[in-house]
Amino acid sequence: MLASLYPTTKVCKLLLISLFVFFLPSTLSAQYLFLEKIEACGNASFCMDCGDKKATCDQFTLDYICGQINRRYSFKDVNTSITFQVLVESSGFSCVLSHSDVTNSSLTSELIRYLNGNIWKAAKENGKPISASVNVMFRIANGVMSARMLRMDLSQLAPPGDPVIYNKTITYTNPSLKNYDFKVWTRYNSPLPDNIGQSAAVDKSDILWYATAKGLTRFDGEGFTPVNEFNSPFTAETPVQDITVDKDNFKWAYAYNRVYKYQDGAGWQIYDFKKFLASGVNHILNSRNGKLLFTTKDGLVVVKKDKVVLLNKKTIPQLPSSNISYAFDDSQQRLWIGTSKGTIMMDGHSIITKFNTANTPLKNMSISGATEDENGNIYFSMVDCNKVEGDNDREGIAVLKANGQWLHYNDKNSGMPANHVNTMLYDKFEHVLWIGTDQSGLVRFNLKDEWENYHNNNSAMPGFTVYQLMQDSKGDIYATTANGLTRIKKK
Repeated sequence: MLASLYPTTKVCKLLLISLFVFFLPSTLSAQYLFLEKIEACGNASFCMDCGDKKATCDQFTLDYICGQINRRYSFKDVNTSITFQVLVESSGFSCVLSHSDVTNSSLTSELIRYLNGNIWKAAKENGKPISASVNVMFRIANGVMSARMLRMDLSQLAPPGDPVIYNKTITYTNPSLKNYDFKVWTRYNSPLPDNIGQSAAVDKSDILWYATAKGLTRFDGEGFTPVNEFNSPFTAETPVQDITVDKDNFKWAYAYNRVYKYQDGAGWQIYDFKKFLASGVNHILNSRNGKLLFTTKDGLVVVKKDKVVLLNKKTIPQLPSSNISYAFDDSQQRLWIGTSKGTIMMDGHSIITKFNTANTPLKNMSISGATEDENGNIYFSMVDCNKVEGDNDREGIAVLKANGQWLHYNDKNSGMPANHVNTMLYDKFEHVLWIGTDQSGLVRFNLKDEWENYHNNNSAMPGFTVYQLMQDSKGDIYATTANGLTRIKKK
């Protein structure tokens, strides 16, 4: 990966095994290291990235440092980053406290000398200079080093609080919890651009594509590679709203009201569907028959081999509304469409079933997610079209069994901790259903009678809000949450 690095090839090996561990004082050993470095700088009283005017240096200065480094080093095939925490005293004196290169490479040492010699502006509080620290990230991508300051969102550092468990009749003993290892990445212990993932997808090479309001990144299980102006049409902070992977391993992303397609080895292409996507895209969904489904307020846009079809109330009068929230293509080639006013199903012969007039759990409900097991049982998360305040018992999960029988799980008749579901995943390795909730954490259901509930108060989960779940070919599960990216690995 790292090659022809000048002046010393030793830096290649050192950077390759860098673990991106940012030494904030969260462990005992890190506290000692942290305090020793503060003492070495001669100041033991400061706050992290605070003040009315925060500690800073001009971007021109950071660009100058990168220019000097780029002239001396060759970063061919390098994709990595190093983060530094710099203490800036009230006098403007600076001192690097810690960094993310656990190998202490010569390149890192050189960057430390530059940062300690910079001209810094001290943070100010009520007009008075104060001591504060700031994070600076140096990224190497496509042979070029760049740098920027990472401003902390202190609200993201605050504890997530307590989950809301509406189910008061069940005690969650969580017997399976001991079988899993949890690993959490945040923007403060890794190059993750933001803690809150707007969307994520795992491709056929087990690369996780993580889209946020502050940029897109790729994760290969070991390290993060930024998707930015050096390797894509995006900048490092482009707000990518949705991303998915199709059956051919093409990546599809939506940003700035445009659809982008990425093919390994061929790069990015722009697909301009403005005629169909004028109202914007809510979700890009991949169907099992190779079609791409774009949900919009004006209908469902179906794309296959560059042929585009729009499904709305004009083309399908049985649709309750043209405002499409979700769509799902099952193993029997039935298309399920959730709208703001209800759900329909269209089979392979274009025969439509309307659920607002049928006595099923989907009556007057919009499907917001779906997954199917190997036996043909389909699980739907639901949103009540006639919204009511609080935890609505009409929501929860509807199950259509392969034999045509309907089931409905909520927090009154099952072990679900709450009824508002953000995401679901059928685990084909363990044959269980994983459920991500809005306020109650992650649920593991064995499809029989055992419900488990994992959140920040009883496990290594970073919080209780789970937005999206996905699984790679090895069985590892990734969860995007309000408090960081979580990987759940079977021991």
